[in-house]
Amino acid sequence: MTERVAGIVAGRLGDIAGAMRAVENQTVPARPLLTALRPYVGRAHRIGITGPPGVGKSTFISRLAGLYRSAGLSVGVIAVDPSSPSTGGALLGDRLRMETAARDSDVFIRSMATRGTVGGLARQAAGVADILDAAGKSVILFETVGVGQTEFDIATVADTILYLCMPGSGDIIQSMKAGLMEIGHIFIVHKADLPGAALMQADLEAVLGMRPAKDAWTRRVWLADSLSGRGLDDIFNNIKAHQDFLSKNTPDGESS
Repeated sequence: MTERVAGIVAGRLGDIAGAMRAVENQTVPARPLLTALRPYVGRAHRIGITGPPGVGKSTFISRLAGLYRSAGLSVGVIAVDPSSPSTGGALLGDRLRMETAARDSDVFIRSMATRGTVGGLARQAAGVADILDAAGKSVILFETVGVGQTEFDIATVADTILYLCMPGSGDIIQSMKAGLMEIGHIFIVHKADLPGAALMQADLEAVLGMRPAKDAWTRRVWLADSLSGRGLDDIFNNIKAHQDFLSKNTPDGESS
């Protein structure tokens, strides 16, 4: 156990992957391993990206990972896929849309299957994030499966939650019903080159105005397009501002 913990902290890929398999499969060594890693956990900023299917979460994450890498920070990505109906494993579709990030040795992407979980994340995602945290990743990005009104698990694992929607999808009404507006910190109208983006931005801002935040953080709505890069620098800076806000306003930098 001590050797594996040392390997994870040193960033050895074999030890990291082996630990993740143990956690995902809930084998006997998983719990004591996570316990042994606790002294090394708590340094990474954890960012959740949620939104409906087809909104472009994977492409957005790939570009966001690139911005963190340009800033000299290492990145872990936990991409939650629907379970394969034949194997029960992840379908791995997100990896195809994160090709650029996947080629970077300082970006570790782990695809996980929901395995029947309905909250948008795989059941063991938090444990896998702890492994990435202990391995020295500065930023951990969670991508939810994108199933609409049940995506609440992200609030239990992420420090900063980004909600993506796109013009013409009717996401605002769904979000109001689901309560996603309350858990989000940054809102993004993605694929902003599509007609109606500015109107959706205005509608989202109006909805946020009717639902005051529980803290002093100012929630904003951004227009963005990952293919052109529009708006990504502003969102990157807004995430950093929220990280700074948390460090000043929550004990020991805990999740809000």
